[in-house]
Amino acid sequence: MAILRNPSVLSRQHIPSRLPHRESQLDMLQTLLRDAVEGPPFFKVIQLIGPKGTGKTTSSHLLLKSLREENPLIQHVYVNLRALADISPWVFYSQLLTKMGGKASRSLSAGELFDKFVSSLRKEKGKTFILTIDEADQLSGYRSLRGGQIVYNLTRLSELGVENVSGVIFISRDESWSQRLAPEEQSSLGNMIVNYPAYTRDQLVDIILYRASEAFVIGTFPEAVAEYLAEVTVTLFDSDLRKALDILLIAAQIAETSKDEKLSYNHINRAIEQGLREKYLFSINPETLGTAERVVLSAILLASRQLNQSFITLRDIQRYIELICENYRLRKLTPRETDEALQRLTDEGYIQFKGPLRVYITMLPPPARQEGLPDLVEKLLGVSA
Repeated sequence: MAILRNPSVLSRQHIPSRLPHRESQLDMLQTLLRDAVEGPPFFKVIQLIGPKGTGKTTSSHLLLKSLREENPLIQHVYVNLRALADISPWVFYSQLLTKMGGKASRSLSAGELFDKFVSSLRKEKGKTFILTIDEADQLSGYRSLRGGQIVYNLTRLSELGVENVSGVIFISRDESWSQRLAPEEQSSLGNMIVNYPAYTRDQLVDIILYRASEAFVIGTFPEAVAEYLAEVTVTLFDSDLRKALDILLIAAQIAETSKDEKLSYNHINRAIEQGLREKYLFSINPETLGTAERVVLSAILLASRQLNQSFITLRDIQRYIELICENYRLRKLTPRETDEALQRLTDEGYIQFKGPLRVYITMLPPPARQEGLPDLVEKLLGVSA
């Protein structure tokens, strides 16, 4: 049974009609670049900074789409540095020139290509340009030549007589990317920064439900699954929305292959385990863990479910260890055994510490919705169901 009616909505290339929980960022960008519509444009440098999957790139495309609806003469020149095989100045300037309709010749130097790009801009007097350089941290990373003065050149366009560029937008995941540039490039960037914080769980629920409303057949996507996926995304994937959409698309394809009528937690689980090839807790093999690790992991699982929270304190872990040892008539663990078990579970990727006292289960669905959890605990402790 088909439960997807528009799967392209879940692709990374899709530009939605709106961006929930990014309204303030878009409003700020609209204000900063309003001159592109009303004219005459005046040059500015803007940085979009935030973790991966927080809507930075989509914002730039959605913004330009909105501006072009008011003024069709606005042109967007977009370059993603991570997509380039080489981030040398020559390759970068050739990309800019090509997007302007020009041709790059190997007989020209990088500087000459840049001059040709500037000339191309000047010739388009009736148009207004906005340049977006995505993954800008690549300009100061180990693959680059410390930017090769790319940042310096782009931020000096107005000084070179270019009057039809409203702005240059640099997008980066790393807020400190500019600190690795040459001093003169750091200065030329300025401090016009739009921040994109990581999505919260509730924000992810809203966004997933919005995308799902366009992608799925009505009645095939339960709201509880959106809450489940949001919790998984926050806990396991640092709130990366793109990862959530990848999981959702794969889960839907799994459901359709199985001819299921609705998407479920199990489809999300299988998408993480099979489609994304991530280590998943429900595929754990108890034989790879010692007795102490099994007891400690079981205590964490039970505490997470019964306390209905995604993290567990060390005090709660110790309390549940004692309960398990008593109920299953197992030898009590010493403090050293517990510490060593926690360390191994961390090393193996089953849990992670955030702060000195909180433990998160790395590969586990949200609390109170953990299908098969009792069976997993019994499997860990070697008890028949």
